[in-house]
Amino acid sequence: MKLLKEWNVSKYYGPEIVKVMLEELVARKEKLEKLEKAKMYWSLFALGCAALFCLFGSTILSDQQISVNTNILSAMVGHPLILLLMLLLSVGFIQLRLFVKKVKKAEKEFDELREEMIDRSSELWESDSDWKSREALYSYIKKEHDINLYHK
Repeated sequence: MKLLKEWNVSKYYGPEIVKVMLEELVARKEKLEKLEKAKMYWSLFALGCAALFCLFGSTILSDQQISVNTNILSAMVGHPLILLLMLLLSVGFIQLRLFVKKVKKAEKEFDELREEMIDRSSELWESDSDWKSREALYSYIKKEHDINLYHK
C-alpha cells in the first residue's frame, strides 16, 4: 500500500486529519479493487464449471441409452465426473455470491468515506491558499489512485 508518507505531497495535507482520511481512502480503494478482482476470478471459475458441466453432461447423456421414463438426474449422478463438476459449480456459485456481497459492502464503505471527504472539504481547507494545495492534492489522488474527490 502506498502510504502518504511515501508521497511527495506532505506540504498539501492541510490538517493532520486529511492525511488519515486519505490513507484510509486509499486503503479502502485497494481493498475494493482486490475484492472485485476475486469476484471476477470466481465468476470465470463458475462460468467454466458450468460450461464443462453442460459439455460433459450432454456427452454422457448422449452416450447412454436413455429412454423416455429414465430419470436424467439419476443418469448424471451415476457418473463421478459429473458429480465433481456439480460440486465445483456449487462451490463456485457460493463463493461468487459471497464476493458479490463483500464487494457491495466495500464499495459502500469507500463511497461513504469519499463523500464525507468531499462534504468536509470546506472545513478542512478554509483559506484560499489551502484551496490551492487542496487542488494539487486532489489532482494527485485522481492521477495516482483514480479516486475522484472533486464531486460526488
